[in-house]
Amino acid sequence: MLKLRQVFRGAQRFSNSAVAKVKCASCSIKLQDQDSNKPGYYTQPKKQLNSGAKPIIQDLKYLLFSQDIQLSKQVAHRDKDHSSCTDVDDTKNELSSRVICKRCSDALHQNSYKFDDFPESTLNDVLKYIPKNSNVMHIVPFVEFPLHMNPNILKRDDLDTTLVLTKSDQLFRDKSSVNKKVPIFMKQFLKYTLRIDSNKTFGISALKNWNISVLYNYLKNYTYLLGNPNVGKSTLINTLLQKYLGYKVKIDPMGKINSPSKEIMQEALTNPKNFLKIQAAGVSHIPNLTRSVQAYQISDKILFDLPGYSTSMPEIRPDKIIDKKWLQRLRKTNLFNRRNMKQKKYESMKGTSQGGCYTVGGIFYLVPPKGSINQIVKNIPGPSSQFKNIEKGIEVFNACTSSPGTHPLSLYCGIQSVLRNKDQYRRYAIPPFIGSIEIVLKDIGYILVRTTGKYEFKGLHEIWVPQGIEICIREPLEKLIESGYERYMETHGRETSCPRDRPIISSLYEVAKDETDILNKVKLLYLEKTKKDLSARRFVDDDPYAVVQVPEKKRNPYWYYQW
Repeated sequence: MLKLRQVFRGAQRFSNSAVAKVKCASCSIKLQDQDSNKPGYYTQPKKQLNSGAKPIIQDLKYLLFSQDIQLSKQVAHRDKDHSSCTDVDDTKNELSSRVICKRCSDALHQNSYKFDDFPESTLNDVLKYIPKNSNVMHIVPFVEFPLHMNPNILKRDDLDTTLVLTKSDQLFRDKSSVNKKVPIFMKQFLKYTLRIDSNKTFGISALKNWNISVLYNYLKNYTYLLGNPNVGKSTLINTLLQKYLGYKVKIDPMGKINSPSKEIMQEALTNPKNFLKIQAAGVSHIPNLTRSVQAYQISDKILFDLPGYSTSMPEIRPDKIIDKKWLQRLRKTNLFNRRNMKQKKYESMKGTSQGGCYTVGGIFYLVPPKGSINQIVKNIPGPSSQFKNIEKGIEVFNACTSSPGTHPLSLYCGIQSVLRNKDQYRRYAIPPFIGSIEIVLKDIGYILVRTTGKYEFKGLHEIWVPQGIEICIREPLEKLIESGYERYMETHGRETSCPRDRPIISSLYEVAKDETDILNKVKLLYLEKTKKDLSARRFVDDDPYAVVQVPEKKRNPYWYYQW
């Protein structure tokens, strides 16, 4: 308790005048200690303690979590040795580098937060931070491609934009594919699918250090990282900081860069581990944590971390649907088990007349057509379950949320109690496919579904998803890029790496819960979506039931991705 009291008193020196000039080290918002209902609220230690008084435990807890404890100990040590006021003033910059607001402290260290405290930003909100003609890195997690990618950013004439595909280690087994094959594939995909002529694409993995050096050499001074929440911007910054010993900087309204103090830079040489901890960008599974632009000096280049933007505001955010612990597993990249991906273990499932379904935690329900034999490879953290129908699955998980921790299937439940009935799920029909597809759920992951045996159309696969979760399908991406690269190299570039004879990604089609003629409904919805994009229309005059009988000649009918 004596040591904690010394830490507490030392932190008192870092108070009113200092905090007023400091931004939260996590979200970069200006700190204030006047109104707990306003952004940036910071809980300060009480003004003065008598020699025999004990600090309030809540204040100590916040102090320990919100500031770097080693720096606080330095203040206490100087106080004990009767250090001069100049010494303490020099320490203010060190302490301020890790002070975080009450909102971030509760969310990061206690997993306690309110959704309203993490408001979503629009793309226009974030673009205000970027001057015209600036260099921009559009950050997109490759594992969830094409979700998160915004072609309008790549098409802007007032920005010099590079596409950076992060988390590639969750999709590919080795970095050679990422280094050599992905750029060729993406250049042709952008050209033939979106009419974007660009060869500025990088596939990287910040955690595995794949292609980081190449990306760094391509960075220009004053580069802005732009993307959705939780796409890997902060993780990329931290990897660059570690590799090139960079640091966080402050830029005043006149554009002058204020570097860290000499004391802090000296620590970079004497204690690099603690130095990087102080300078690191805030990484969290909680979306919209960053609320303002943050600048970092990476060798001789300045990199800006921007708040994540949302292009669509869902009726219900996934945070209100999925259990917090499951969300943490889903969104924390370092928790992803690459061994499972390499092994590609599959689960078997047969479609039934009762509507047998497959789920991971109740987050979605996949319903294969009756009589189909399916292999499912799961690239989503958490255990899976199979039920005789969706109603049974919802019934079981409702019992789990009613008695959390005591129900025998509680470990298999990843949803909150708000999902009580089938009406809260949307029914999506998956357009016809042959062989395998990957079903991608935004901010959650993907599953591979493979139909086995000789092809015979038995009906369409369906997937039921809570409203608020975006979803699409694609041909298996790793295999697509690998085979395309081989074809491209064997023909010396005469044939493209990205297929041009068929679409390789598609949105899904929402159908009514009582719809029975699903295939004809899918065709009608397809014609409706493509009425302004006539070049994408295929099989307009064909009977859909005739189309699905000859898939070798008519691949991926009614596939269309709506950007």
